[in-house]
This record gives sequence, C-alpha cells and structure tokens, in this order.
Amino acid sequence: MRGRRVFFDWHSWIGLTAGLLLFVVCWSGTAAVFSHELDWLADPRLRAATSQGPIAWQAVYEGASAAKPGWTIIEVNAPRAPGYSAEALAENADGDWSRVYADPRTGEVLGSTSYFNVQRFFRSLHMALFIDVLPIWGIPLGYFVVGVLAVVLLASLVTSLLFYRRFWRGFFKLERRRGAKVFWSDLHKLTGLWSLWFVALIALTGIWYFMEWKVTSEPGAPEPPAAVGSVRESLPLDILVQRARSAHPDLEIRRLALWDRSAGMIEAHGQDGSLLVRDRAAKVWLDARDGRVIGVQRPDELSLLHRWTDTADPLHFGNFGGLWSKVVWFVFGLGLSGLCLTGAYLQAKRQARHRPGAIRRPVLAAYVTTAVVLMLAAWRGYAEVQRYAAAGELGATPVGVVLIIATWLALTFGALTWWVRSLR
Repeated sequence: MRGRRVFFDWHSWIGLTAGLLLFVVCWSGTAAVFSHELDWLADPRLRAATSQGPIAWQAVYEGASAAKPGWTIIEVNAPRAPGYSAEALAENADGDWSRVYADPRTGEVLGSTSYFNVQRFFRSLHMALFIDVLPIWGIPLGYFVVGVLAVVLLASLVTSLLFYRRFWRGFFKLERRRGAKVFWSDLHKLTGLWSLWFVALIALTGIWYFMEWKVTSEPGAPEPPAAVGSVRESLPLDILVQRARSAHPDLEIRRLALWDRSAGMIEAHGQDGSLLVRDRAAKVWLDARDGRVIGVQRPDELSLLHRWTDTADPLHFGNFGGLWSKVVWFVFGLGLSGLCLTGAYLQAKRQARHRPGAIRRPVLAAYVTTAVVLMLAAWRGYAEVQRYAAAGELGATPVGVVLIIATWLALTFGALTWWVRSLR
C-alpha cells in the first residue's frame, strides 16, 4: 500500500511541475498532425486545378526557376495528395529559402512565398520550442527540454500503472453525479487508460529523438561524381525520373533532391511499399549529366538502427496511413494534451486541500518556468521566421496562415490562464 502511495505522489508531482510545458509540446504536436492540411486551407496557392496524369517534373523546375531568377532550385516535391500543388524550394545567395507552388501537370506557377508557413511553425515549435541556442551536452536547449519532457512523460505513464490498482477495470468508469473533483479525476483516468498505447508510443519516440543526437549516423551515401560548381548542364528531370524508376521499379518518387546537382548528382526519394518509413528511406542516386545510376537505397536493406530512424517519424506523427491515421493521432493527441492539464489541476487542488498555502510556491514555479521557456520560444521563433524570409516575402504571408497560428496561440494561452485561475 505504501509503495503505491509513493508512486502516486511521484505521478502527481510530475503532473504539477511539468504538466504545463508538456501541454504546450503535446498540444503543438497535435496541431502539427494536420499542419499540411491547414496550409492547404489557408493558402490557395497550394491548390492545383488538375489532378490527373504524370507529374511534369521538368516543367515545375523550369517554372520555379523563371519565377525566382538568380535563385537555385534545391528541391522539387510531388503533390502531397490529389488537389495539392507541386512545390519547389529555392535558395538565394544569402541562404534565404522560398517556396514556389506550381500545377503538377503543367508546371504553371501558382505563386511563391517564404519558407514560413503553418507546417514549419508547428514543426519547429514541437521539436525544439524554436530554441536553437544555449546547448547542453551539445544539444540546443529547446531540443534538450523537449527530450527531457519525453522522459518525464514516460515516467508519468509508468508511475500511473504502478499506483492505479486493477487499472483494467476503469476503461468504462466515469462518475458524473459526485461532484467536479470526482468527475475530473475519473475523466483523467479514463482518458489515460484509453491512451496508454499512444502515450507510450509518443514518449518512446520522443526519447529516441533525444538519443538520436548522440547515437545515430546517416547511412552510407555515394560521393558526387564531379567537383561542386563544375556541372552547368544536366539531363531534363523527367528523363532522370525515368532512369530512377528503371533502377528501382517499385519506387513512387515523392521528391527530387537537387542539392548536389552542381556536382553532377541528384537524389530521387519516395515510397517503395516498405512498411512505416518516411520518404527518404528509399532513394536512388543518379549522375545528373547522363542518368547513370550511382546507387540505390532500399529500406529493407538498411541496418536495424537506420531502419528505425526512418520509422520513428511516421509513428510519432501518424502520417503513415493518410487522413485516417492522422485523425486517430489527432484525437489521441487532444486526449494527451488534456491529460497534461487535468493532471496538473487535480494535483494542485489536492495539495491546496491537504496543505493550504503550500501550493503557491510550486504552482508559481511551474507557471514561471513555462512562461520563461515560452518567452525564449517567442524570441527565437521571431528570429527563425525572419531567417526564412527574403526581403518583402514575410509580409506576403497569407492571412489564413496568420489567423491559424494566432488562433492556436490564443487557445494555448487561454488554456494556461484557465489552469492558473482555476487554482484560486
């Protein structure tokens, strides 16, 4: 009995001291699940009128090059789904990035914008709270904080199972007639029980991202066949795509990486039917000058470590099954975000009842810590957004993108404010 009480105390204090930051990270990750879809809704340039026929890779490239004269096209991406435009990434001499959207069948340019959008906002916030400075053990502070929070999330899961006696009986227990305290406590337990698999998955993949800074390396890749900057002419992208498909017939090409094109090499990335891997797990390297195959990478031939590295992302963000898997991840993400807030709330109320006055310092410490981290995130986030925009481009950010981000921020600060006010 006493052992269970110790684990209960640990679980409760984890919720009180880390619950607010965990909420911000989990809530941003929940929004990130549908970030591409939100961009599609917010920006009409992401919507293509035509949806049938092969992708005109060369036409998209030429259209983007004409739209951004003097810039280097470093990547061309296929539409994410029917109705989406193709996307080219362009880089100028100052290192600024720009997105160029084009009709995937004709190459007609639909518009361009800075690299900043809804997806980039939530990705950077969720991964590192935008804080890419002040390294600890060689890891930028934001990544370090998010990694530690993944460990904390796993500890919260384990301690909950250790103190919750016969937890398997609580999957359908929700008392509504015994007051707010019992209702919120039962709802917290009920949500936690149905989310056990999801919490474990998010915690373990989050810990992996933390470990990844120290234990991984990229799989072997061929060297470019020429000196950087020596190659001025190359085969059209459509011909290179055909060569890549001949080398790997199962590959559905989703991206052409042109980073080393001036050194005579391009990469074709995509999916080849392998289970639960991101697009870059399967790739073909080609000599851009003559289409010669330099190398082929198949997920099933990767080492266990490298295969897992390419599997973590689909598991963490739930994008492996299209819209339906994203819906599942979003719903359970909302549940996890709610667990963070209700857990902190329940413990704070419990402490206030049993030790009146003693709750003020830990509550204040939790709120101040969260506020400091969020202020750092705002500072570094502003700097990151500025880095993503060439002169004048940031001001052209679609109103819809601004509204979506502003709405999310308002909801986040509203939830945090509600949490603090509810403790009075």
